[in-house]
Amino acid sequence: MGPRCPAFLLPLATALVVAGCSSEAARPQPQGDPIVIGAPLALTGSLSGEGQMAQEGYYFCRNWVNAKGGVYVGGAWHPLVVNVQDDQSRASVSAQVTERLISQDHVHLLLGPVGNLAADRDAAVAEAHQVPILLSSSAEGTFNRQFQYVFGVASPASHYLQGVVDMALSLTPAPQSAAILFASDAFSSEVANDLNAYAATKGLNVVYFDSFPGGTNDLRGKLGAIAATAPDLVLGVGGPSDTVVTMEAARQLDVHPRLFAFTSGPGDPGFLSDMKQSAEYVYDSTQWAAGARLPIGYFLDGKTYAAQYLAAYGHRPDPYSAAGTAGCLALEVATERAGTTEPQAVRSALAALDLQTFYGEIRFDSRGLNVFKPMEVEQVQDGLAVVVWPPAAATGRPRYPMPAWDQR
Repeated sequence: MGPRCPAFLLPLATALVVAGCSSEAARPQPQGDPIVIGAPLALTGSLSGEGQMAQEGYYFCRNWVNAKGGVYVGGAWHPLVVNVQDDQSRASVSAQVTERLISQDHVHLLLGPVGNLAADRDAAVAEAHQVPILLSSSAEGTFNRQFQYVFGVASPASHYLQGVVDMALSLTPAPQSAAILFASDAFSSEVANDLNAYAATKGLNVVYFDSFPGGTNDLRGKLGAIAATAPDLVLGVGGPSDTVVTMEAARQLDVHPRLFAFTSGPGDPGFLSDMKQSAEYVYDSTQWAAGARLPIGYFLDGKTYAAQYLAAYGHRPDPYSAAGTAGCLALEVATERAGTTEPQAVRSALAALDLQTFYGEIRFDSRGLNVFKPMEVEQVQDGLAVVVWPPAAATGRPRYPMPAWDQR
């Protein structure tokens, strides 16, 4: 019989998918007490789908860290534990869970929830207790509060679709005008307003700027109004379902600008399967794409991460998964560099962190916001989402302009 896994790793059985204990006898064995990271997360409720993906991302990181021996602190290897507790997809409950993790469970490190409102509430609790928290939220309002213990691995909201604008302006014929259509929720409005301002700085004439209520299932009226302005670019801000509804209206009304781009949709497998040919040529701006060519200084490359994740969980990771894994890795590296789990020391290590990962560069400005990570632009080409921008990360070239619907 080969070597057996230590008893405290048995609850982490899925780690064996990444690297088995029985085949790694030479691997360092954890000797110290577990290092526990607390994580309020939506396991039930309206955000449970996103919460499940984030949880798997957290657990993948935990498993990978433990498979290499744990976290090396104070001259010993410590097993990593991620204590996930359900916030029921409610921001008020998430803040209560965060308070309980700190005050009752005595965690010194936190990973954040899904949902910008919950992230903002949890950040305030963590800051009050001076406990570092790593968020995947990109809403800049949280970071503009000048918290000292709050960090975010994702690119800020203001960066959404900026890469699309930059890419389009590099193409021939260069666009002169744009329409911006956005959902009326707070986050989409923030992104749209930032995008409007950015387009102006690039010399694009925004000929249409309007919102629609969440849950709208017919946008033909909006697309008709957009068509009347004849924009070169149509830029949509909202969720995947909003992208589907927009493209259905565009097809029905034969609206075909030079480029359609959205904050979500093309990189989502459901979008590709639902839209089929209507998805062709559509762009999105994403926090993470498995196929992006990125310099890697720590952890796995994106394709290997996606393959091992698929083997572990039976489906591919998404940006929620990747952000969760990236946040966990940032905490692990900062803790090792601090040489302790003492919150102030880990906070200082996070503030000084500069890590090249599968998720992109993880580095924080004075607000704790990761303004250094570019977002990738994907385009649907022959039924696949292909990274086309920025050039250093691209695996294909943009197909531009989009042909008319009857010419496909």
